[in-house]
Amino acid sequence: MSRKDKIRNNDLQVKAEKCESLDEGTFAFLKWMNCKYFIAADDNYTQNPPLILKHINFPYVTRVKLFDRCLNSDILVDIIDGVPLCKRCITDDCSHIGFTICLKQLIDREGFETDEDILK
Repeated sequence: MSRKDKIRNNDLQVKAEKCESLDEGTFAFLKWMNCKYFIAADDNYTQNPPLILKHINFPYVTRVKLFDRCLNSDILVDIIDGVPLCKRCITDDCSHIGFTICLKQLIDREGFETDEDILK
């Protein structure tokens, strides 16, 4: 691998790990909502949203589990007294938080009670 390729890979890795803003999370949520129709056999999405909802604990939404495609890992977001906190980024303003806020608003607005209600 050339030096140029290594630099390019490092730049991509740094960008992927930053999870910079709430806005990125909002856009990731919208993209996920637009392409959440997946192949039931193996749960592969037909498009590639950067964040994917994996699990929410109901009836009280206090933890959300996301899969971050950029980081290729599961992300836990705890919701404590209505305030989400990303366990990976240790912050309240990363893209994982933006996604979770949009998700929580959807749950509250639509009255969803299970993961299956959201994923239909």
